[in-house]
Amino acid sequence: HTVTFIKVKGTEEIIGGYNPLIWKGPLINYEWGITKDSFIFSFKSKDDFKDPILSYVKDMNQAVLYFYTCGPNFGDCDIEIYSNNDNSKEYNFIRCKQLNYEKKIRSTDQQFLIEDYEEKQLIASNSDDAIEWIFSSTFKDICLIEGEFGTALRAN
Repeated sequence: HTVTFIKVKGTEEIIGGYNPLIWKGPLINYEWGITKDSFIFSFKSKDDFKDPILSYVKDMNQAVLYFYTCGPNFGDCDIEIYSNNDNSKEYNFIRCKQLNYEKKIRSTDQQFLIEDYEEKQLIASNSDDAIEWIFSSTFKDICLIEGEFGTALRAN
């Protein structure tokens, strides 16, 4: 399972995605990761989780792309992280086009800069440690809970 979080440079915007596949990293020849359980998301601000855009994969045969010029790549450029220098593995550009996922998560198709990104593999050491993903459409109501130790989402 892989989760990617991207901070857009010069804004408070956070975008990212989840897929249940192991991220293979850049490959010389491109290869598609196939899954129906991948999604991408966008938050206008790192401090405001009230109006997210959530977009599920619509073409499971092109859910994620592994390619040598790209970092994490969801769909065919739905979220594409890449370097402007083929010899560099420091991915500094990103582009979001709506192609293989249900919704567009940004208002522009133009490339923009990454301030920072994190890619995390979720690995369970045994079945008791497994993380269960439950999609928000399962719940009637999702509430934002703010407290002394931070912010969380509660689903009813």
